[in-house]
Amino acid sequence: MKKFAKIVKYIFVAFVSICLLFLLYFFIDNKLFLESKNQDNLTYLRENTVEITNSINDKLFDEDFYKSNVFLLGEIHGYADNQKLDKELLIFLNKKIGLKYYIAEMDSLIAKKLNNFLTDSLKNQEALKEVVLAIKKRIPQQSSQELFDKWNDIHDYNQKVSDSLKITVIGIDKNFEDDSKGSRDLAMAINFQHAIKNRKLEHEKFYGLFGYFHVLQHTTENGKETFASELKKSQIKTTSFVSYTIDSEMYLPKNPQFPTPENERVNWVNADGPLQLVKGINDLKELSKPNSITLFKINSKDSPFLKSQCLITVKSRVFGENIVPSIGTYTTDYFQYVFLLRNSKALTKLK
Repeated sequence: MKKFAKIVKYIFVAFVSICLLFLLYFFIDNKLFLESKNQDNLTYLRENTVEITNSINDKLFDEDFYKSNVFLLGEIHGYADNQKLDKELLIFLNKKIGLKYYIAEMDSLIAKKLNNFLTDSLKNQEALKEVVLAIKKRIPQQSSQELFDKWNDIHDYNQKVSDSLKITVIGIDKNFEDDSKGSRDLAMAINFQHAIKNRKLEHEKFYGLFGYFHVLQHTTENGKETFASELKKSQIKTTSFVSYTIDSEMYLPKNPQFPTPENERVNWVNADGPLQLVKGINDLKELSKPNSITLFKINSKDSPFLKSQCLITVKSRVFGENIVPSIGTYTTDYFQYVFLLRNSKALTKLK
């Protein structure tokens, strides 16, 4: 009996030791991937950063920025502050350059219902709920109270502006019944260009919020086309913003793929780990404050990101694939601006 107890003890000690070694390896590997703060990056970023408070600050937008035909914000779904950013960017561009077309990761039928809501002075809340619940079928992490509130706010804004500036939504995603071959991103690019031609919008500008991967302007090592890379192939001048988070909570609605906490919120999918890692994120963290949204421009003259792969190289241990930039490409080939969200709350279930 004593001998058996001794064997069990040894097995237990060995098991605990292996677990501790694994955790140590995990910690060291994360730290090495993220890298320490880079002084060249910090020196550049200090001159190319602005904190966003109640509205978009245009300090980092030059004349070339406004020449873009399409502006895209790429998010990791589930963070409340991205809905705030989406609304503020849309309203800013509407006021600044008269942009009035919002392209969306939804099909044309849902977009039509949303447009009916936006133009209806009665502000039909049931109609808007129907839209938000329909979005749940495609992007469960985006269907939320905050999404509902955002479109209510945009409705109110739309009622105040002249007819020539009223915001219209263009849904460019596949219908669920569409079983045509080809990727979703390619379909969105084709649908977008068809919408421009059919509505005679060749001289208009467009803005939209999409999942992170869709706004990357170059294919990564896996070779998959993206919505934004297809736009660039078509010579459509595009500006991409991406959004990263630190110390923030993600909305993770109950699903069969992942264990979900009772409150449907998780805090372990931030840009500095433990389960998602963005190389170089510590530089942005150094230059931002808790409970803030900070914008960084990475494509100014003499930017180190013109010859670096920091901020585009991403290791994902649970959600999605690793993002490995193609050989010979650099960060600014993929996007030009980065928002860092710190202490963002998670989206919440529609009431």
